[in-house]
Amino acid sequence: MGMSENGTKDQVLSHLKVEFAVKQKKGLPFIMASAVLWTIMLIAFLANLDIATKNIIAMCCSALLMPVGMLFGKILKVNIFGKDNPLSSLSIVAALNQLMYLPIVLWAMYTVPDKMIMVYAIVVGAHFLPYYWIYFSPTYFYASIIIPIASLIFGIYFGQVIVCVAFVAFDIIICILLCLENKQAEKYLKAITSKE
Repeated sequence: MGMSENGTKDQVLSHLKVEFAVKQKKGLPFIMASAVLWTIMLIAFLANLDIATKNIIAMCCSALLMPVGMLFGKILKVNIFGKDNPLSSLSIVAALNQLMYLPIVLWAMYTVPDKMIMVYAIVVGAHFLPYYWIYFSPTYFYASIIIPIASLIFGIYFGQVIVCVAFVAFDIIICILLCLENKQAEKYLKAITSKE
């Protein structure tokens, strides 16, 4: 395989990634949905409820991520399940990856219920890593490192409410950074498309 053939394959892959990132707005609908759902979790953890009820509300919120994300997708005009790019299958696998860690969250829910939200935040934060590659996004890279570490520290030393507050704040920051990244990606896609 020659050097130019490798270069062409890399260019095709890069073009597909940028095109996919722009069409999907780098997953922004799901981060917006996450911000809403973590706000609901925060309200639940501030309420005068027992820990089991708070944890059940948190798990119910996690189940709502897909439909709320789809709603934000419609608002932002993002075809979340678009099949016109081969990377769409990869992004779905990356999203479903966190389901593999659900047993750990459920274990925490029943054995150390006051730490369940911390464990859940760690899992959700860590699952952002593949999106760094899929979307050419440094935001996801840093989020996948900062969120799990911060959630661990906040969960151990400050408690569930602070974990929820931090996650809402992280989601808002990620939304802002993704909006900036999306503008850059759109400009870049226009530039490389005009050269073709």
